[in-house]
Amino acid sequence: MAMVIPPDRSGGRAILRLGVIWCLPVLVGVAGLAGCAGRRAAPAAWVAAQRTRAREGVAWNGDESRLKARPPESAPIPNFDDPRSVLRFVMSAAPRRAVVYPTERYYYYKFMLGPRVISGNIRFADAEDGEFSVGYFDAYSQHDTVVGRFRDGQDGITMHYDPAAGEVTLRLDGLSRVFVMDRTALALPGPSLLPGESHVSGVRDESGYAFHLLYYKPGRAFYYVLDDSRLPPEPWVRGESRSVETWFGERSRFCFVKHPATQRFILVGVNQREIAQNTWYDGPFDQVPPRLPLRALLEEAYPYVEDAGGLDEHGNFLALEGQRVAISPYRAYESGAALERDLEEMIREVNDPSAWTSATYEYKRDWRPADSTPYAPARGGVHGRDLSRGWPANHWGTSSRRWGSDHAIESSQQWPVNHDADISRVPDDPR
Repeated sequence: MAMVIPPDRSGGRAILRLGVIWCLPVLVGVAGLAGCAGRRAAPAAWVAAQRTRAREGVAWNGDESRLKARPPESAPIPNFDDPRSVLRFVMSAAPRRAVVYPTERYYYYKFMLGPRVISGNIRFADAEDGEFSVGYFDAYSQHDTVVGRFRDGQDGITMHYDPAAGEVTLRLDGLSRVFVMDRTALALPGPSLLPGESHVSGVRDESGYAFHLLYYKPGRAFYYVLDDSRLPPEPWVRGESRSVETWFGERSRFCFVKHPATQRFILVGVNQREIAQNTWYDGPFDQVPPRLPLRALLEEAYPYVEDAGGLDEHGNFLALEGQRVAISPYRAYESGAALERDLEEMIREVNDPSAWTSATYEYKRDWRPADSTPYAPARGGVHGRDLSRGWPANHWGTSSRRWGSDHAIESSQQWPVNHDADISRVPDDPR
């Protein structure tokens, strides 16, 4: 889940905010898709970035494209511990035809519920199997999370999926809503491929960005390349580096490197704060389309998946219910200046994907290195191979180095999968 908007109140009545927030919010019905709620934003740096590849279109404007939906006054107030009641509340405010733009089929919502700010989604990734789920959490306390899974005919809910139209119809308690799965990103033509590359899929992120997910077999490397057939959904700011051409999204803080030989913009950095707060700028790892035949590539790129019990054809863990391999080939950074310094040592002046694969290296790729293969991190340091066996699959990359003296090794087995780096340390002595 990755939609976080400042809470809103109106006359004490909950206001529901639904959908992804770029130029065509999901509250726009299918018949209204010819328009766009945003306007072109054109700071000088952004214009310079687009000068050689401008396209007709309208850039996303976050202030203008946030729509508010007010549920009917008769709508029952949902119970936080009852996902069915939350589903009913969201459906009561949704349009009769709602468009689900992100390619992993998440329909996002957010609303006030007493002292809580409820942030969540309806997930349609398993629509082909007649299943969907409702997940949400308290934005002020993300440990308070509820997930409900439903099937057609369960608990008074009917669900019909039309694969030809890409539409899901949900009915409960007299309400009927159609959720349209937007598939335009999947039909995007891919870029010209370099030797050793393959095009995996188009990806539409909840941030509004469209990417091409590519795989480079010689390097066992995935990476996201900006779809340059459309303008980015926000202005860009040129980085300070003189040796590497970097660009940062003004709102998202996504960092792209321009590769001179191919003119590609490679996603190399996502802000750590956005990841920690689970916002819509936490990176495209959670929007990879759900029905891709990915197992062979994932097993090649991430050997650890065998230790985790294996995968199904679409990259879901067989032994870990509800979990999928995260394809996250970019660096989680706190300081843009520090990221640029790192990139200056990693970006190479060659005409093949090895130019940027060091910058997009994922530490979890070598969670289980072969004993005969020396481990070579992307940028110095020593890998604590004797410790790595106990790490969770998606541990923070910074913890792939040998632990410092203040690391709480004895507690590592109890960490959640995406633990906060702060709790990896021994607490200060209270004395």
